[in-house]
Amino acid sequence: MQEVFNLYFKLLNSFIETTWLWSPFLLIVIFFKSWMYYIQRFYWQGLEWIILEVKPPREIEKTPKNMEQIFAGLWGAFGNVSTKYQKYVQGMLQDYFSFEVVGINGEIHFYLRLLKKYRNLVEAQVYSQYPQAEIKEVEDYVGKIPPDVPNKKWDLWGCRLRFDRDSVYPIRTYQHLIDLTKSDQPFLDPLASLMEFMGKLKYGEQLWIQVLFRPVADAWRDKARALADKLLGKKAANLEGVIKTDIRTWKESIQNVTHEFLVDKSLTSKTEIKKEEPPSLMMFLSPGEKDIIIGIEEKASKKGYEAKIQWAYIAPRDIYSSGCISAVMGIFNQFANLNMNSLKPDMHTMTRAFYAFAKMRKAYKQRVLMRLLRTRSFWERGYILNIEELATIYHFPTIGVMAPMTPYIPIKKGGPPVDLPME
Repeated sequence: MQEVFNLYFKLLNSFIETTWLWSPFLLIVIFFKSWMYYIQRFYWQGLEWIILEVKPPREIEKTPKNMEQIFAGLWGAFGNVSTKYQKYVQGMLQDYFSFEVVGINGEIHFYLRLLKKYRNLVEAQVYSQYPQAEIKEVEDYVGKIPPDVPNKKWDLWGCRLRFDRDSVYPIRTYQHLIDLTKSDQPFLDPLASLMEFMGKLKYGEQLWIQVLFRPVADAWRDKARALADKLLGKKAANLEGVIKTDIRTWKESIQNVTHEFLVDKSLTSKTEIKKEEPPSLMMFLSPGEKDIIIGIEEKASKKGYEAKIQWAYIAPRDIYSSGCISAVMGIFNQFANLNMNSLKPDMHTMTRAFYAFAKMRKAYKQRVLMRLLRTRSFWERGYILNIEELATIYHFPTIGVMAPMTPYIPIKKGGPPVDLPME
């Protein structure tokens, strides 16, 4: 035992004596992290955000394909950070959006939170797909709830959502909620249950669902295709350079000539004795495995966003109902594909705690989540959702949604007469 302690103190002494060697690198890392933390938050605090409320038309008869086109158009915001100076000196971040559906006192609202400079872009994309929609700037709804929740009057429960598997695996999308081979097949809108639930909230109850997303480069698609090739059993592409190829060819030629000169018999090339293998294992895969590969490749065929989803149920303590939590999680379970991917609560942000200091730890988690919901900050890495998955999670309800509190436009707008005099 004494020998163990002696060895421990010897290592500790060596570690202290070599502080001059490793401490500069540690200080550089700490300085860099602190610098990026400071300049990015300084830049972010200077951004000008606005909230737009959208009242969609009632005549949305088909699938969320229109919303998918809106997300495809918003991908044009990619690349606002184009130089190292902007990233590491000015602290600029990739611009992002937050599309939100909110239930307050039984009323349903569709909000779009965006930088003011993107207002024309967002309105143009929405009007291009929903010409009869009504868009107006409104005050931020989060200001109507005290920032110190939980308190004596208010309580909340919420969390962020995470992927169950890697981002390259897709979730269940609206394409799987309709038989595309049958034109008369009704579309089962996944928002129908959400609209019904929000319409039944009591006075004082609120449900906030925020979908934050920012466009990303297409590099994630290479990872998806590499995984699909691996599942197919494809051999990795030979990336041997020209010089290495020439050296290998000359080496094989010299070996052949030498062997033939000494033995009077040609040397069989390695490439000639290789057994021919199938290009892939597709014919040997089960139907479920084939569906996974097809799903990965289909997800990689569309533009992607780095996203995160966070939500909270907030209510006065006298009417707070834990049953609402199960109802919301059941809504997100509609997007689960157990063979591929699903959305699950992130345990680090889930507002619950057990065992030691449970009440204190739970209150701390609730306040942290409340701050995240109010600020809509997006510092961390998110998971990849392509435009089809985003449109499935967030879209305007179709005509099949009959919830009475769905915020449709009550009347249809008409254009001005052609002969209207203008001064």
